[in-house]
Amino acid sequence: MRLNQITAPASDLEASIAFYELLGLRLIVKSPHYARFELPKGEATFSLHVVEGEIARENAPLLYFELSDAGLDKEVKRLKAAGLSFERELMLQSWLWREAWLRDPAGNAICLYHAGENRRFPPWRVDAPPGEPNLHLIIRDSCFVVVKSDLGEQAWRTFQDTYADFKTSLGPHDLHSLLALMEIEWPEETGAWHHRLRAFVEGDATSIAL
Repeated sequence: MRLNQITAPASDLEASIAFYELLGLRLIVKSPHYARFELPKGEATFSLHVVEGEIARENAPLLYFELSDAGLDKEVKRLKAAGLSFERELMLQSWLWREAWLRDPAGNAICLYHAGENRRFPPWRVDAPPGEPNLHLIIRDSCFVVVKSDLGEQAWRTFQDTYADFKTSLGPHDLHSLLALMEIEWPEETGAWHHRLRAFVEGDATSIAL
């Protein structure tokens, strides 16, 4: 199961479409009462549905759109220059997310933020990663390889001798920090690798090609 579609209410569909296109979403479906968008990155979609009556502004779902750390500052500056006003200015929260808040034309609360690895793997995550901090991601010309090695930061010397098409290696990591790194650098592929990597860490194999 995965979450990749959210529908928000709208009162003025055209105004809301213009707002989300200004945010960078791409309109792909439109009818008199409905619109659906693709996000700039990834597979997720977002849609609007026209509703009658008042749309709740408090105790209502909150919509989060993540950007890169540097991209967040640029996007907030760009949107302000385009005339959008923010209810809460960009700031670092105690839960290690940088957030700025505004509302769409229907009054839905929008958070533009950057969390990076702290979204899924904050320091206070309740489940500990399986295995040890001995995982190395080897980047080759042909593929990625994850290797268990206790040689620490100098393990790259061994990997360089082992793989003729060795480019670089990253590590050592535990499973959570490795997944966090990979989700930032290769977000579209990492979802498909998650379960394989967990099984690898919990098993007896010493390497796995991705």
